Amino acid sequence: MTEALNQNTQNKIIRFLFEKHGVRGEILQMDTPCFKLLEHHDYPLSVKQLLIELACSAILIGSTLKANGQIMVQILGGKGNHAVKYALINIDKDLSFYGSAALIEGNDYESNLSFKDICGENAVLVISVFPEDGNKWQGIVSLDTESLAKALEGYFKESEQLDTTFFIYANAAEHKAGAIMLQIIPEIKDNHLSLEHLSTLASTMTYEEITSLSLYQNLHNLFVEEEVKVFDPKEIQFKCVCSRERCERALKGLPRAELEELISENGTSMTCQHCGKIYSFTKEDLEKMILTVSQ
Repeated sequence: MTEALNQNTQNKIIRFLFEKHGVRGEILQMDTPCFKLLEHHDYPLSVKQLLIELACSAILIGSTLKANGQIMVQILGGKGNHAVKYALINIDKDLSFYGSAALIEGNDYESNLSFKDICGENAVLVISVFPEDGNKWQGIVSLDTESLAKALEGYFKESEQLDTTFFIYANAAEHKAGAIMLQIIPEIKDNHLSLEHLSTLASTMTYEEITSLSLYQNLHNLFVEEEVKVFDPKEIQFKCVCSRERCERALKGLPRAELEELISENGTSMTCQHCGKIYSFTKEDLEKMILTVSQ
């Protein structure tokens, strides 16, 4: 790994393994290209911060997905004057992701909000897995922690029976983020103390280090006295899945009376809630849809 210490690893994730300890891990860093997640929305900074931390979490979790499919990591906000309605990130097997947040009218998001403030009272974290082959499954945990990292640790402890630690560093204003996850390998016994030891080492990493040094350099600095097997990096990117075809299918699903009303208004447009792209449909487009649906 020494020869790769200075390799550019921005917008990448690296899997690593401590075979002697029975612990596996993932480490990532993101900068401006991945922050396209935010550029089409006028979110307050506190909401941007929440979405970026959620994106880091979803990527770490998604990178462990063995089967083809998607994962959605979602916060359903609770009660409170600063709570979001929801914030979500969808991530595909290829580590491309997209997401958005919805705010509650009248709530204040301009303050320097804590994680608990912006989630609200009785908020929940929902992690849903949508495999291409197989049944969807979902895990839910209450958000009564001081940070998203601690909430994720609670989720894996309660829902997956897997001791896991998360360290998330993000600054939405600077367009920089990094994160690390450590997790026991369940088939190996007596590795809980090893996870605790390695997590103590990982906790010494700073925001400046994870966002400015390469992932290889960070792994070297953190675990210099450990035997760690490092795998090849994988690209992560923001990529929305919206399309004109999807919008057309949604319009075709409307009752005929609603389509006729849109025709009387000389067409309509649809805006993707995740990336902000606008898809316009003329009166003639809608008339063709009615003919297609009628056949």
